[in-house]
Amino acid sequence: FTEPVRGEWMGKKKDDSMVVQLSKAFEPREREWVMGDLGLSKEDPSAADKFFRLTITKLGLIEKAEMNEEFFKKAYPNKEINGDEDLRNVIRQEMQQHWQRQGDQMLQHEVYHVLIEDTKIDFPETFLRRWLQHGGEQPKTAEQVEQEFPQFVNQLKWSLVTDKIFRENNLQVTQDDIQQFAKQQLAGYMGMNALDESQTWIVDYLNRMMQDKKFVEDTYHRLQNEKALEWAASQVTAEDKVISAEEFHHLQHQHQH
Repeated sequence: FTEPVRGEWMGKKKDDSMVVQLSKAFEPREREWVMGDLGLSKEDPSAADKFFRLTITKLGLIEKAEMNEEFFKKAYPNKEINGDEDLRNVIRQEMQQHWQRQGDQMLQHEVYHVLIEDTKIDFPETFLRRWLQHGGEQPKTAEQVEQEFPQFVNQLKWSLVTDKIFRENNLQVTQDDIQQFAKQQLAGYMGMNALDESQTWIVDYLNRMMQDKKFVEDTYHRLQNEKALEWAASQVTAEDKVISAEEFHHLQHQHQH
């Protein structure tokens, strides 16, 4: 949170709530993360001005742990760690896996562009422009339609491509996939590698998210995109190239759309 909003939360207790405006409540970097999780586009200038009610569901205290066996078991319950060197090796493996995922995602971005740019579909553009202008709750101006139309067509095309990939390759997104995503998201928020699912508050959180229709729908589409891109990337022969982290971040910046 920003410093002023952080102060407003001090002294609050469980079940207290507060209405916040994203643009004022979060610093720019964190705001992008929050907007992404809420399904809001950072390209939409009005998205950050939306208001949300935040409710405290749990209060806890995080303290720095001692480097001992108890900490190793909590941090990595599924790994056998007997000392500092073992811990360093596990962290090193995690870093390698992180960069592997980043590389895989970059490959998927490249594949996405090939699928979008090389897939030719003739759309009834006159009808779609009219639908885009009058099909929502509020009519749009002709200028707004022209500005939004290229992205709208790309999204429509990608939806058709994704459906075809899923249909022809028997791919699916299951309820377990969605629940696993919710676990990973919560672990990321808490800065954890794994969750102790025996804790009541974690079970309550997961149950609440699985009953949230918007979360389930947004996660379904997100995982559908990921699985379609993973399948497409598996069909190409990729050539490994060693570059610096700085060069790689530059490539990522070009794909932030």
